[in-house]
Amino acid sequence: LAVLRRSSAMWQAALRSVLLLAVARGQFQFEIPAEMLQGMMGGGMMGGGGGRKGAEWPKTENSEISAEYEWLVNTEWEGKTSKYLLLRDGFVESPLKECEPEGHCLWAANNGRVLINTPKLKVVKFTIEGLEQVDRKKLENKEETELQKVSLVMEKPSKSTGKKGKLDFKRVAMADEQDSMISADLYKILDVPEDADQSAVKSKFRRLSVQNHPDKGGDPKVFNDLREAYEVLGDSEKRRQYNLGGMQLVKNVDIAWKEVEGQKAQLDAQLNQVPKNHPQYNAFKAQIEQQKKQFDKARVESQIQQKLQSDELEVMVPISASELYNGVEQKIFVFQRSIICRGCKEDPTRPECQDCGRCPPEKVQVPKYGMTPFGRQVVGMREKEQESRERCHEVPVEVTVRVSKGAKQGASLKVLSNMGHQTPGKFPGKVNFKVQRGSKEDSYMIAESDLHTVLHVSLEQALFGFSISWRHLGEETVTIVKDRLERPDEVLRLKGKGLVQSGNKRGDLYVRLAVDLPEVAGQKELSLSAKNVEALQAEAKLEMEDEVRIEEGTAWRDWKERSSAITYKVSKGKTEL
Repeated sequence: LAVLRRSSAMWQAALRSVLLLAVARGQFQFEIPAEMLQGMMGGGMMGGGGGRKGAEWPKTENSEISAEYEWLVNTEWEGKTSKYLLLRDGFVESPLKECEPEGHCLWAANNGRVLINTPKLKVVKFTIEGLEQVDRKKLENKEETELQKVSLVMEKPSKSTGKKGKLDFKRVAMADEQDSMISADLYKILDVPEDADQSAVKSKFRRLSVQNHPDKGGDPKVFNDLREAYEVLGDSEKRRQYNLGGMQLVKNVDIAWKEVEGQKAQLDAQLNQVPKNHPQYNAFKAQIEQQKKQFDKARVESQIQQKLQSDELEVMVPISASELYNGVEQKIFVFQRSIICRGCKEDPTRPECQDCGRCPPEKVQVPKYGMTPFGRQVVGMREKEQESRERCHEVPVEVTVRVSKGAKQGASLKVLSNMGHQTPGKFPGKVNFKVQRGSKEDSYMIAESDLHTVLHVSLEQALFGFSISWRHLGEETVTIVKDRLERPDEVLRLKGKGLVQSGNKRGDLYVRLAVDLPEVAGQKELSLSAKNVEALQAEAKLEMEDEVRIEEGTAWRDWKERSSAITYKVSKGKTEL
């Protein structure tokens, strides 16, 4: 028994040393889940309240963070006794003890309210005050001067004080400032255009470095900036990295290569610990050399590119019913791509930076803590989103795609590499352009292979009949002839006038006849005549049908009139129906 205890103690000490060494080196390459540590060390040793339950959303509350409240993400709000950092995906960081385990406190924002959900306080609702006095564009860019105009005020007063609590803006969770990184535009430092070839960059650096050398009375800072700029732009690969992800990407790639060199050095150190006259030395050396093959330059470059690349971006391309029916060999789509504004991090007030907003958030590696037999320890790493200090602006990029006849919803039209939004410290990812069946300018709502539209007719046409024609899907004419309407919002079904489905069979076209009431402008009498119908035979007035969806083979249309219903007040007293 004593031997077993000593063995267990030695194992615990060894594991603790490995954990601490990995953390100290900052190269934790793997993650040991807390439950695995508990199994390795024996149950009941973990401690630390691991069984505490986090907050959960009741069914009566909406847990959505609506797009209009995106400006709240990565902002911190402070009250008299607590503060809350609102993270993406609805999590909250707070010094409150009940929020300490990751994911135990939640938040949401929708319908004009912010909700904070903690295990003890449950759901606390806040109204947003001050929005009427902010510049919306600046607010969405998370400019602190605008955020400071906004407060979160509790809907209900506190039971203890009888007053409504308030949270004021504290800060934006920003990426750490890299003091050692030059933030100015490297091309402007060397005074060369972005498309200058390498020889022109080298020639300009030589001339400027001679003019600004400290030995000749030049400014040392200017000289150092020139040298740092040339170290990047004078190297074609570093220049490519800078163009795609700024100085942060150049630094990230450099760190990744240093990690590789460190791993190779560790292998050499292992070999050096084996005496050369050891009978197994050659076998061990061969094993080390085999392991070094994984550090082949081309292979490592590919791995670094993959590790530092942004996720694939899906962009939906609106395709009209006519385009789906006929197909398009070359359709031009304008993609709004986010590009880093070089040099605007240093001074966002410069004229050329006025159209630049905040860049997409950066993801950084932070320690992940868990309870171990040795107390609260780092058990791995996790990604945390922080707002970027860099500035970006949108640039329209024309993309040519081919649309096949009857293209399905979500079908891929084209995939472009390195075309995603530029993010500081990341290589742009792929962009997958996909089919979005239907466009805002279309007259048809698409539901699978069927088309739905609204044809507007006058009151006289509804009473005395009409004949209306229009060009349908670019190659055929549809004519509707009616003696009179049988009922308001009458729907006609035109078989085989929809989109092509499998086997070249076409769906149907559904036309709802909407009657437009005439404007009387205070008149008490209205004259209607069949003679006016012929004069009204003008171009068909078509409008996209309200949202139509197919569920279990049945078509449904949203009843939008209900949301815009006029409240009718019934007079008090007995009402006979």
